[in-house]
Amino acid sequence: MINKKIAIILPDGVGIRNYMFSSFFTKLKEENFEIYLLHSVSFNAIKEIKAIHGDFFKHIKLPQYKESILQKFLRELICLLRLENNIKITANNTLINNWKPNKKGKNYFFYKLIELMHFLFLTNYRNILCLEKIYDKFLNKSITNHIVLLKDLNINIVFNLHQRSIISLPLIHAAKTLKIRNVGAIYSWDNVPKAKLNVKTDEYIVWSEHMKNEMQQFYPEIKAENISITGTPQFEFYHQKDLIVEKKAFFQKFGLDIHKRLICFSGDDTRTSPFDPNYLEDLAESIMKMPENERCQILLRRCPVDISGRFDSIVNKYKSIIREASPIWNFDKEGDNWQLIYPNYKDIALLVNTVFHSDVVINVGSTMAHDFAMFSKPAIYFNYNPVISKEWNIETIYKFQHFKSMNNLSPVYWLNSKNDTVNVLNEVLNSSKNTKQIIDGQKWLDVISNHRKTASQNIVNHLNN
Repeated sequence: MINKKIAIILPDGVGIRNYMFSSFFTKLKEENFEIYLLHSVSFNAIKEIKAIHGDFFKHIKLPQYKESILQKFLRELICLLRLENNIKITANNTLINNWKPNKKGKNYFFYKLIELMHFLFLTNYRNILCLEKIYDKFLNKSITNHIVLLKDLNINIVFNLHQRSIISLPLIHAAKTLKIRNVGAIYSWDNVPKAKLNVKTDEYIVWSEHMKNEMQQFYPEIKAENISITGTPQFEFYHQKDLIVEKKAFFQKFGLDIHKRLICFSGDDTRTSPFDPNYLEDLAESIMKMPENERCQILLRRCPVDISGRFDSIVNKYKSIIREASPIWNFDKEGDNWQLIYPNYKDIALLVNTVFHSDVVINVGSTMAHDFAMFSKPAIYFNYNPVISKEWNIETIYKFQHFKSMNNLSPVYWLNSKNDTVNVLNEVLNSSKNTKQIIDGQKWLDVISNHRKTASQNIVNHLNN
């Protein structure tokens, strides 16, 4: 007997990994939910989900939605005002880095006007809430098709997988209009302070107590009882022992020497860390200076959406010690050649095995430190500027608000100079398994994400209440 009809909003491909590939989907079925996936992903992405779970859900393309110029103006104005408010709360000026709109051409005057006008509303937080209500009124004109869809499907609950996605807005607004229960997930550990809670739902599920505190800090209008700590499914894969292959097979697949230590270099996106290739070259140069019998090898996992080819020349130059484990993601095109990006299920096993079989991860402030903490493995953060730039500085990166969650912990090793590379690597690779950094790395992960083994079940239980 069917209990409830749930509409899951999948606005883009990034939510596929955490929710569509995890046990969340099958657990919904076990609780007798009738599932409607309302999405804007490609047909091939849907086929990928069905190949894993079967054909027990229905899928419908989200109705098209485009903001008016005035709506976009209001949304961007609200974002800037919230960032300014968040800076007041935290005394952290780096939050303004999240205000980096494209100001080229006609956009220059659009965003310049927002920057000029926002001073008129800075005096009171209530001004932000008032602007958000005005924005909602504009939405009333855009939800007719969404109301019809929810009524036709007789939906009981709407679950949105990404709080930033504009395409989800009218459907959530339609659900509120029809008094249908609606729940939103916060996508990533660094999202809350960035003033990008574009899709306001009546309820929220969050990763941890820390994230719940952030929600209450930056959005005091949201009641505590409407924020539930469930964890996030993305760490559950590390508990799936069936995903792990033998070390020999993994090393052979990527042409690695099983007798040498393995460093995972995980790349960031081009905006977050534009000089990743310089860091990779610095690391390779330093390793090549080590005695041959002590040299480590590097397994490069670039950011899945980074298809720039910016690492190619470095990989070719140091092919004796660098191998690539390229993320297995798909880049589909449908309709107006809009690129649809989503992971292949095989990438789950690739990532889990990369973490399991590597000795350490090194990067610029990446979430991968948390992934490695799942197996009690160390992380190194680059902490120097490989290039002098007016546009980017490593010091700014680690002042970002989400790194405040470290508090007094020492959860990573810091590489403060290229000249320190060999010493830091020797310290990390020759230390015991219970160093302060490894212990604190697990404590930091506990701050960031609770319920790492049971998140899917927790979310389903919440939706089933």
